[in-house]
Amino acid sequence: MAHVPTEADIDAMSEEELEAFLNRASAGSSGDEGLESEPPQDTSGVPAWLTPTGAPRSYAWTLIAGSSLGIGASWELMDAELQQLREPMGQLTCDINPLVSCGASLNVWQGNLLGVPNAFLGAMAFAVLLAFGVLLLSGVRLPRWIWWGLCAGSLGGLAFVAWFLGVSVLTFGKLCPWCMSIWAATIPIATATWGQAAAAGHLGVSRARGRRLARRHWWVAIGLYAVIVVIILTAFWDQWMALVS
Repeated sequence: MAHVPTEADIDAMSEEELEAFLNRASAGSSGDEGLESEPPQDTSGVPAWLTPTGAPRSYAWTLIAGSSLGIGASWELMDAELQQLREPMGQLTCDINPLVSCGASLNVWQGNLLGVPNAFLGAMAFAVLLAFGVLLLSGVRLPRWIWWGLCAGSLGGLAFVAWFLGVSVLTFGKLCPWCMSIWAATIPIATATWGQAAAAGHLGVSRARGRRLARRHWWVAIGLYAVIVVIILTAFWDQWMALVS
């Protein structure tokens, strides 16, 4: 039976200790408790960079759903590029109107940064994230160095989103629908990953602060979505008005 603290015990707790206790109690009653609420493992002989932690099912499902969307959008982009190579003058399914179109971004250097299509690299990255999501959902604990890698990779993903948004606005003057789907998948994966890594103690902040960040990661994602929408509306306002008039 779990220990129930007395009033004196609660008064003696620090703010972070009290919040951690409340979070554990809340997780235990929700039916979706994170793997960190399981009995702790003995990691006294484990190097810090190998310290393993799991994650809540909600985070695992975020990886699985976001990665599935990213893989699907990447596949559609690769299919469109192959179609464009076979029929250079053909009409692509993603060329919806003069503003929303993917044809201009395929066979140019911006769409092939490392000498291969960006969509191919994206599909591989999302496949790795999908595998991690399935492992976490099944109860596997990942070592700290993998969490660091996930944080670095998701930060790189956000940097790519920002760069390609700029390219779409300033160079192509068009919006690729499948690219925007990839952006939509990347943002919540990144914010959830940083929140979960912080909550697990992998980013050098207290676990209490990390849990607050993990709980609020959707607000951060919504804020990033809002920034992108404002940029798109501002940059293409005249084109939007021409389409609806």
